[in-house]
Amino acid sequence: MNNKSNQVFDEDIYTMVEKHIMYWNPMNLIEWCLPDEYSIEVDHIVKILPYMKSTEELGNQVYCIMQKYFGSHFKRSSEECYQIADRIYKNLEHINSLNTSFVSFHLYFNSFREMRRD
Repeated sequence: MNNKSNQVFDEDIYTMVEKHIMYWNPMNLIEWCLPDEYSIEVDHIVKILPYMKSTEELGNQVYCIMQKYFGSHFKRSSEECYQIADRIYKNLEHINSLNTSFVSFHLYFNSFREMRRD
């Protein structure tokens, strides 16, 4: 797959994670901060996503990330982190299935086109 397709795919993942974190608003910052207030945390989550094997693993990492950046001010439960991780993980699986379908279609289409030239 070319770099441009990967970039679009990465932007889709970033946007999806960002929407979940912004909706969750774990530190109640949205009302009085910049729209990209959680960008550091979102970046961190997006970077670890390829290494996550389960919702539970992602939930644990979300909890650790939030504690890392907000310290003792982070008062949300690990259960809330698992819930948001579950939503992110399900959306990621959906995005991956769409991306796989798109790649499969192009591989099929290009192989068919090559066959017609002969």
